[in-house]
Amino acid sequence: MKILKNCGKILLLIVMILLVILLLVWLFLKFYPSMGKTPDKEMQESFAQITDLFYDGQFHNENEFTVMTGETQKTSDRVYPKDTIPVVKNTDIQRGEIGSLTVTWYGHSSMLVQLGDKNIFIDPVLSERSSPVGFAGPKRFSEIALDLEEVPDIDVVFISHDHFDHLDYKTITTIDARVQHYVLPLGVDSYLASWGIDESKLHPLFWWESIELDGVTYTLVPSQHYAGRNPLKPNVALWSGVHFTDGNHSVYYTGDGGYYDVFTRVYEHFGEVDLMLADSGQYDEGWATTHMNPNESVQAAKDAHAKWFIPIHWGAFVLANHAWDEPPRIATQAAEQLGVNIATPKIGEAVDYEQIDMFNEHWWEEVE
Repeated sequence: MKILKNCGKILLLIVMILLVILLLVWLFLKFYPSMGKTPDKEMQESFAQITDLFYDGQFHNENEFTVMTGETQKTSDRVYPKDTIPVVKNTDIQRGEIGSLTVTWYGHSSMLVQLGDKNIFIDPVLSERSSPVGFAGPKRFSEIALDLEEVPDIDVVFISHDHFDHLDYKTITTIDARVQHYVLPLGVDSYLASWGIDESKLHPLFWWESIELDGVTYTLVPSQHYAGRNPLKPNVALWSGVHFTDGNHSVYYTGDGGYYDVFTRVYEHFGEVDLMLADSGQYDEGWATTHMNPNESVQAAKDAHAKWFIPIHWGAFVLANHAWDEPPRIATQAAEQLGVNIATPKIGEAVDYEQIDMFNEHWWEEVE
């Protein structure tokens, strides 16, 4: 009997510990500032009025979709570089001139596009970690090329979806005073509003919807992906790419997503695009429909009739098992085979579109 009583006490203690852990997790997901507030029931009802692709409390892709398609591939022994990656540090960024186009890649999917005299910041993540907390989660392996205090005045921030490697609480709340507008997919505005961002600055859109801001037209483009800042509430907010133009130049950022016919439809909808910034890293055979591998991203650029293509979504955080430099190595080979113009700037290097053909150095080959 004594043994049974002791076992009962131990079991009760284990149950209590588990309940406390579950409570702490719930409190974290519900109230920790960087998590943000997911769209509420009223907002979800409005989504269902906008699109048939929102049902069962979730957004859905245009095609049948599952995150996991098989077993993950073997982890490379070169996931992280041994050497320091060359980075061009940015300070005192000046506005561009009307008629010009300059893009600066800050690693992963963070980019400053200077379209004419407009500063457009894409998926700005300028923190050391891709995580809701500063002490855990994927840590950046390349130097931050743009410090938060050096971010210039921004006309538009575009956020593709709510994952931590694309929507960063610290970055957004720090630079917000310098931001005029935010263009984002439906539901992502809920997070920013909960962080105190002025709701008049938030412009949530559905796929193929457009908005003109200060002479630049932004159109959200479908992507094949998923969302879920809170793992208990998946796909309550939308994901997307974006096409934007000022009439002089056009830029297409794919956002995260797998390869499908959307890229052909982008060409049919907009015609040729001057510059395509395409998801080309953090892919895996085990989730083949959620991210493009480099061969697919080059094919996507060809489908979209992009005049120039820059592979992104690599060079900062390790979120997959491939070698850190596999994306540019494969992409440059595929681009040569398919006749696609590819530029491969260093992190922090400002690319003047008029001289984009000069940015073809295989700098990663000098990094161990």
